[in-house]
Amino acid sequence: MKKMLRRWLAGVRSAFPTAFSPYWHVLPLGRMKTLMAGYFFIGAAGGFALDLLQLNASRVGGGFFWPVVVGTGATALRAAAIKRVSLIPLLFLLVAVTAWLGYRFSHLSTALPAPDAVHRRVLFDAIGVLVGIAFGVRFLLFFAGTEGVASVRMQTELSLAHGIQATLVPTVSFQNASFELYGKSIPSTEMGGDLIDVIESDGGLVAYVADISGHGLPAGQLMGMLKTAMRLAVRFRQMPVAALESVDRVLPDLKQREMFATLALLRFDGSNEAEYALAGHPPILHYRHGSRDTVWLSMEQLPLGLIPGGSYASKRVTHSPRDLFLMVTDGITEVANARDEEFGLIRLQELLTQHATRALEEIGDLIISEVRQYGPQQDDQSLLLLRVLDPTIPPAN
Repeated sequence: MKKMLRRWLAGVRSAFPTAFSPYWHVLPLGRMKTLMAGYFFIGAAGGFALDLLQLNASRVGGGFFWPVVVGTGATALRAAAIKRVSLIPLLFLLVAVTAWLGYRFSHLSTALPAPDAVHRRVLFDAIGVLVGIAFGVRFLLFFAGTEGVASVRMQTELSLAHGIQATLVPTVSFQNASFELYGKSIPSTEMGGDLIDVIESDGGLVAYVADISGHGLPAGQLMGMLKTAMRLAVRFRQMPVAALESVDRVLPDLKQREMFATLALLRFDGSNEAEYALAGHPPILHYRHGSRDTVWLSMEQLPLGLIPGGSYASKRVTHSPRDLFLMVTDGITEVANARDEEFGLIRLQELLTQHATRALEEIGDLIISEVRQYGPQQDDQSLLLLRVLDPTIPPAN
């Protein structure tokens, strides 16, 4: 008996989810106007069907008595079910008494003549309308309480993910006496896995681009952990190699088994050399202003968090004023056209060499535009441009 009662209560809760949700109990009635209006008009439709059932009786209230009574009753009972369950018996009794009085009043006079065929037809259709309304409401509420709630939850998570993305990966537009930077990340979904970051420390600067495998909230969470770990490493004056090895040791305990991160990093310490390191990431492009050419800075090293306990190394490269560095994620280089040919680093190299003297934002927008024209976006697309400033020459506008 108890099992049957539990199953029956579960069915009622699924059919009428609003009556059993804590959210609805605290929501002011003023914010449920649309819901109450829906119940009124559904009840009013049932009222018109009840009026048809009494084809031989005189009409009460010009035919609007039953729609108003049933619509108002349905609305009041729903509001009571949400807010004050104790009022349901009283309201139900009030609606029943009002309906009984209306029924008695409509049958005081002599029955109106109606052909039997018409009476049977109207009776059948009216009952069909009532049954259809009852089942329709039940299934609609069941959908709202299951798939509807799941859809709202998903939309909420997507909105949250979008907020996390905007917070963790804002557009970078930065300049000091020595460097000018511009970075942009375009996620392929609400929550991408790319990360761009710039950190000033002890008169130097660290800039990096990372790519977390996967998308969605798991990638966003790992992205936040990676950004925190990198910033802590820089604050504690860990050099790039020590920073990468620390992150590689930390990530395995914080991620799903199949996830990992690739990263490209540049560190400037005030000298005419920059230290760079890559972990499973596409090469850094270095435009050399003096020779007007672009070279690749690459290293064959494992991604972070893929195999715990890995060792990493870094290299150094000489730079001069007006040199330009470009770091991208593979969402740019691996874009494919209709012939399944990837955009590739060579096209990127040519673009950078051709337009290296323009303003950084213009270069970034030009690259994104060329990539979009080449093929559809399938992955997150991020880039970070860094120009070494010449104190004797103002930055390009």
